[in-house]
Amino acid sequence: MDNSYFVIRISKQTKIEIYFYNYKTNFKSNNYYPICFIANSCDFQEIINLLNSYAKFTNCSAIHNMYLGREVFKAQVSIQLNQIYIQN
Repeated sequence: MDNSYFVIRISKQTKIEIYFYNYKTNFKSNNYYPICFIANSCDFQEIINLLNSYAKFTNCSAIHNMYLGREVFKAQVSIQLNQIYIQN
């Protein structure tokens, strides 16, 4: 099981914000500050490259990565269709 989780939001119906919370690095303190990724583009490959630039992201399990990919795709579709995005 991963010691991390992601929160995905859409900002101003144009940007995808991905917040990465990692409990392992913040275990000694009670402050859990996220690593924030903001993608201006809806290009899926650019978003994946942005996330891969952070080394701890590559330590997530395959299931966690597939979940994140699905949620990023849903966020992209909601931007294109001007719909409200709700993360599962």
